[in-house]
Amino acid sequence: MYNHNERIINNNNPSEIDNKFLDAIAEFIRSVESELDIMLYGSTSLRFLSHYKMIDLIISQKLVKNIIIRLLCPLDENSRILTKQLVPFAGYKSVNITLPKSSANSSLFIRDKQDIFSFSIDTQRQQYDKGNGENKANNNNTFFSVNDWLYSKNVSTVRNIACCFDTIWNEKETYDRVIKEKTHSELLFDIISHDIGNYHQIIQNSLEIVTSLFKKNSNNITSLSQESEKIISFLTTAKKALTKSQSLVDNIRRLERLYAQKDPLLILKNLPDVINNAHTTVEQTLYDNNPQGKRIRFSIKVIDGHHYATDINVIAEDLIEEIFINLFSNSVKYTDSSEVKIDVLIRDYFIGEVKYWMITVSDYGKGIPDLMKKDLFERFYSKAKGSGLGLSIVKMLVERYKGKIWVGDRIYEDYSKGTTFGMIFPAAEQ
Repeated sequence: MYNHNERIINNNNPSEIDNKFLDAIAEFIRSVESELDIMLYGSTSLRFLSHYKMIDLIISQKLVKNIIIRLLCPLDENSRILTKQLVPFAGYKSVNITLPKSSANSSLFIRDKQDIFSFSIDTQRQQYDKGNGENKANNNNTFFSVNDWLYSKNVSTVRNIACCFDTIWNEKETYDRVIKEKTHSELLFDIISHDIGNYHQIIQNSLEIVTSLFKKNSNNITSLSQESEKIISFLTTAKKALTKSQSLVDNIRRLERLYAQKDPLLILKNLPDVINNAHTTVEQTLYDNNPQGKRIRFSIKVIDGHHYATDINVIAEDLIEEIFINLFSNSVKYTDSSEVKIDVLIRDYFIGEVKYWMITVSDYGKGIPDLMKKDLFERFYSKAKGSGLGLSIVKMLVERYKGKIWVGDRIYEDYSKGTTFGMIFPAAEQ
């Protein structure tokens, strides 16, 4: 075990970096063979790791060696962006760590349960006044101080620290699972008691009015004939409510199927086939029930023509079609014109040396305002009211197949021109 004296590290002057310290932590990260456990005590540690490309190095090791990464770190506004950069590649638990008030932020790395590397970071800010009238805040300069970093292979030390890490991880995992189950139960109760209850109330009211009209005019055929438009209107309303209620029940069934099936049987799925099948399903639905007379103008294109459609494969299951059925159905629903244009583009995309397939689904409908985009996929987690379940299921499915999904405007910064949903999935090895 050895320690290192404090060195001042200037964010804006890399030549003053303590190269011995940076080389040591970089070598430690590169030497990981199977598992890297990381505990960070605050956003300062994340900023430090990001500035000196250590987060990039951790991600690179994940992609090259497929190591297991577990991260314990407080989640706050200062760390949110940097945490999002790392967590797609790591198991992550947000923890509240109470430390004495200090500018210091400690970090701990455990390599394969064999070695530990820890260090403490201080920050301070200086201001330089370059002239009268100039805003000093614009001249702030952040300094990092690295305190007492150490590396150890001592068996008892490593074992004790690793045991503490595992204990915190398991306790947080149990707590997160309890909260998840509670949230899920509250959601189902809310949907059943609120949304389905509302639909049933509409059906009941409509049928009561129809019944009342029949009773009122039962002895007068002429009067009953005059009320026929009202009767048809209320029966149509009841039918629509029943259809929406059944659709909601179907979504709940899908949701529960996803929630209960922890280890799905995944197989090779061809993305162009999946997308075309989803288009056919939505088009058939329109053919069977389309009072607005809408029709779909659909296109699918592979960027870089050297790709063969048969090579564009991912590891998934039949449920992957639900992703595109839902997105295409939303395009139909939120396009006012009779012609519903949907453009699908597929291209390859690399993160490090790992290949993904990127798919974008663009429509020309009403679009989604920016304020709605932020929580669009999270409505499931904040007590969705019926319609919000669809995109929640989409998000769950995309993540089920190790992918990521996002939403944007078809035309940059003009949401009214339509919406683009983007996804990436790991490419299946041929």
